[in-house]
Amino acid sequence: MDTSYVAVIFTNRLTGDDAAGYAEMAARMEALAAEQPGYRGIESVRSGDGDGITVSYWDDDDAARAWKQHAEHLVAQQLGRERWYDRYTVRVATVRREYVHERPIYHLALPDDWAAALQAGVYEMSTRGITVADEGFVHCSFAHQIEGVASRFYADVDELHLLHLDRDAIDDDLRIEPPADGVDELFPHVYRPIATDEVTAVTVWRRGDAAWGPPPVTGR
Repeated sequence: MDTSYVAVIFTNRLTGDDAAGYAEMAARMEALAAEQPGYRGIESVRSGDGDGITVSYWDDDDAARAWKQHAEHLVAQQLGRERWYDRYTVRVATVRREYVHERPIYHLALPDDWAAALQAGVYEMSTRGITVADEGFVHCSFAHQIEGVASRFYADVDELHLLHLDRDAIDDDLRIEPPADGVDELFPHVYRPIATDEVTAVTVWRRGDAAWGPPPVTGR
């Protein structure tokens, strides 16, 4: 079965004229593209000197061509040539394979809190003794952060449940940010309670004689 799709790669440099008008039109085009048949997504970055690249993804070449010929998109293209772009190049490529890696995300739960979540179907704790309703989000960790979190906040606990979270399921509500003002390290936070079916695995983790050791996960 053919699982390929099409990528339209738009590299460009801005003139710097009418920056507000360009930003408004770019936002409109992104929203409009998402409404078109065959649309898969878009990624865009721009450097401080005005060089940018936008890649839109489509089911097939017909969908990409239809987007290029959309009446409102044609108007934007004309304005781009006349006003916004110093130069640009459009490349249309067929994507045959893709490889994705995302850092796993974990949450440390007390056994009783996880047991209560299994009964309710949703995990509503943010961190030890604090709910999502209190904090606004669930405190989570990347693999290399787990041991430090356990040592700081669960030093007197003998057993924790390490929840492995389904990143695709939580991604829309996930932010990577400092856990508090004045802290430089970035942690993952999920801005809502977590449904129990969004937990892909639960690892029972027991403390050693003196302190928490390395967690039983890979990817450190």
